Amino acid sequence: MAKRKYRNGMSLFGYSIFHPINLFLIANVIVHVIQLFAGGTGILEYYFALTPSRFFQGYYWQIFSYGFLHEAYGTPFIHLFFNMYVFVMFGGLICRYIPAWKFTIVYVAAIVTGGITVMLAPVFVQVLGIHYPMDLFHTTTLGASGGVTGILVLFGILFPETEVFLIFFRMKARYAPWIFVGGGFIADVVSVYYFHSPFVVSNSCHLGGAIGATLAAPWILKNGSLNSGKNFLKKTVPKDLPSDPKIRSLEEDLDFQTKKNRELLNELAESISYSERNKILTPLQQTNVNLCPPPTFQPEDPFCLRCEWLPNCALRKLKTDQE
Repeated sequence: MAKRKYRNGMSLFGYSIFHPINLFLIANVIVHVIQLFAGGTGILEYYFALTPSRFFQGYYWQIFSYGFLHEAYGTPFIHLFFNMYVFVMFGGLICRYIPAWKFTIVYVAAIVTGGITVMLAPVFVQVLGIHYPMDLFHTTTLGASGGVTGILVLFGILFPETEVFLIFFRMKARYAPWIFVGGGFIADVVSVYYFHSPFVVSNSCHLGGAIGATLAAPWILKNGSLNSGKNFLKKTVPKDLPSDPKIRSLEEDLDFQTKKNRELLNELAESISYSERNKILTPLQQTNVNLCPPPTFQPEDPFCLRCEWLPNCALRKLKTDQE
């Protein structure tokens, strides 16, 4: 199980301020504030948002930089808020189980592949002869949703049977990102057919982000190593260990935690009184944890069973029930 080691100093959302989740979050917020101070000139969007025509003119950095800009006109912060909310919520859960550098690679890969599909979209439309009511070659795309869609895919790969809420619907995590992407394309078709105007989101970017994470995640997770330690820590092998140590796979590591939590739940079930259960759970409490909201604690949920913080949630529920 990946263990988070905290640096001395500030933390945010249960992670060091220098953790990639917080670094990406802070970078997006800072860039958005700069966009607002630019006063609607669009100078940042011109150089750093992704426009296929400008990319092919030499603005190659746009394939990545677009993921840090958000809609700054109309209602500021709304676009940024929803992207970062999903990013922090699912990213925070994912990083309990995999190292920060693996999470970062999948996120960056999703942003880049999202940009690639945005650039391929006008070519695809032209080759197929689709009459689309927008010049995609000169359309600007911005936002972190390509990378965020990739994070949803990664969550679905790690916890395929966990149920999540997508807008107003409950579904398995493995299907959620693809339903989200498919729903966007359906909304686009309906909008074009009935209103002669495309939908407001970049479906090609979302699709690319999902594809990028699907391709990158198995490669990143193939060794199943969950040794996290410090951010971007180089892999070292102590001298006193065998030259070819056995590394548990990701599935074995998660199954081990599940077995451990089931044994704890069985022990709690055999205990009748509050004091007995409290005595069992208190020594197992961990500090600096980022727990899910109380109503989401379901001991038989696959995600909860795989979580190293289940004893913390169990004690919290025990105290709440006692009150």
